[in-house]
Amino acid sequence: MSFIPQTGSFEGMKSLNKSAILNVIRFQGPISRADIAKTTKLTPPTVGSIVSELLQANLLVEEAGEGKSQGGRKPIMLSVNSSAFYAIGVYAAAEVIHTVIATLDGEITYSFEQKVSVLPSKDAFLKMIVNGIKQVMKHRRIKRESIIGIGVGMHGLVDPEKGISIFAPHLHLENILIKSEIEAEFSIPVLVDNDVRTLALAESWYGQGANNQNFICVSVGLGIGSSIVLNGDIYNGPYHSAGELGHTLVDVNGPRCSCGNYGCLEAFASEGAILNRLKKGIRLGRNWNYGDADKLTIESVIQAAQDKDPFALEVLEETGRYLGIAIANIINILTPSKVILEGRIFEIGDVIIEPLRQIVQRSTLRNLPGEVSIVTSDLGKKGMVMGAYTLILRKMFINGGVG
Repeated sequence: MSFIPQTGSFEGMKSLNKSAILNVIRFQGPISRADIAKTTKLTPPTVGSIVSELLQANLLVEEAGEGKSQGGRKPIMLSVNSSAFYAIGVYAAAEVIHTVIATLDGEITYSFEQKVSVLPSKDAFLKMIVNGIKQVMKHRRIKRESIIGIGVGMHGLVDPEKGISIFAPHLHLENILIKSEIEAEFSIPVLVDNDVRTLALAESWYGQGANNQNFICVSVGLGIGSSIVLNGDIYNGPYHSAGELGHTLVDVNGPRCSCGNYGCLEAFASEGAILNRLKKGIRLGRNWNYGDADKLTIESVIQAAQDKDPFALEVLEETGRYLGIAIANIINILTPSKVILEGRIFEIGDVIIEPLRQIVQRSTLRNLPGEVSIVTSDLGKKGMVMGAYTLILRKMFINGGVG
């Protein structure tokens, strides 16, 4: 990772220099001013001036270092004052709104969840987001001045530049003005992105994507999405819709998808598709000892698979093969070094992952320079909400500040 800031306008340069210095301290602290200057290639006076500003803003703390400096005194070491300010993360899904508050080093200090039990209106959905933010701030007794920003990971099609949810398919909502409405409520900067892209950000900072410049995240839940990291950057595409893996074609004669097309991956391998295939089989007489077909849940399917139920294993193995087809296609197009799988169904392990890997191995190009690693996320259900608040931390530490 490069810590050398780029040139630009004076104010822009100063802001980038500040982020570069903060990022060096985040990665390498405790660190001296002299070592910051060496790492960033900034002059010692520039480093000294910016460090003074950051100390005055309470973003840094000083401590005596080990050993001696050239002048014979112990060097003064700098660290990020991680608990002086906070970032809030919101994962806004169709079933749950998960809100957390985190320190500047990414440690979650409080978490609050709200179930979305009925299809809400836009106003009702926004009120739930606002309520979650108020709850975490109230519980931690944190004033607004201590919050550097609020990040929101929203399912569906999102315009991150405008902070708008263009289309939330599982809520049947369009044009939710997330950024402007939350900023109006709290007077705190807000950043919004698609939830699977926030997952990729979390993986690159804390998870399986750390120290990896080219990887794909595949998330399977009510829908199926993916996020693409190329040369260290998350790729949005010109229409903010890159990574719609769930709507790639895997069977031209397949069932109708929620998008209106036929044979999409989502119609075969999403949680809903898994439940539909099981329900159909149960009604046709397949043996099933895990509840009525009408009350089937993905949790009961996972339990059945863990108990080696033949029908559950059959459906999940088939699901793995369909996922393998789509993932093999994206590997052949983008040649990532790693694919990270996220979703409750991957808790089952090899039942679904092994057939997926077999299809990938059989269907990807033989002359790739290295084998693509296929792994499951180790961030658990927190991945997307961690990525949401990391939108704010990335802006602060890398992109020139929040606001």
